[in-house]
Amino acid sequence: MTVASLIYPFDTPPASEELLRIRGGRYWLRIPIPFSLDHINLWLVEGVEGWVIVDTGVNSDDTQANWEKIFKHDLKGKPVNGVVVTHMHPDHVGMAGWLCERWQTDLTMTKTE
Repeated sequence: MTVASLIYPFDTPPASEELLRIRGGRYWLRIPIPFSLDHINLWLVEGVEGWVIVDTGVNSDDTQANWEKIFKHDLKGKPVNGVVVTHMHPDHVGMAGWLCERWQTDLTMTKTE
């Protein structure tokens, strides 16, 4: 039995705070975090009327500033109308409250989280 090697769809990940279009209205984003793993992978999904953010980054002034840059340059004038958190790690859920308040939208996550 041989072990299959991983095949990545992109040669390089997105640069810090840059949206990389995956397919259709789905985007990959990396935001720096102050841990040994120096970034978190986040996702944005573009819909007709706005965006959904999947995972949020660690709660910090730097992360908030990164989000503000993204809102200013990358959202094509559309609002964020949803935030989804995949699990309860501080780098995934940390900015959820701020994002939901900032955009007056709901947070979605599983009940067990």
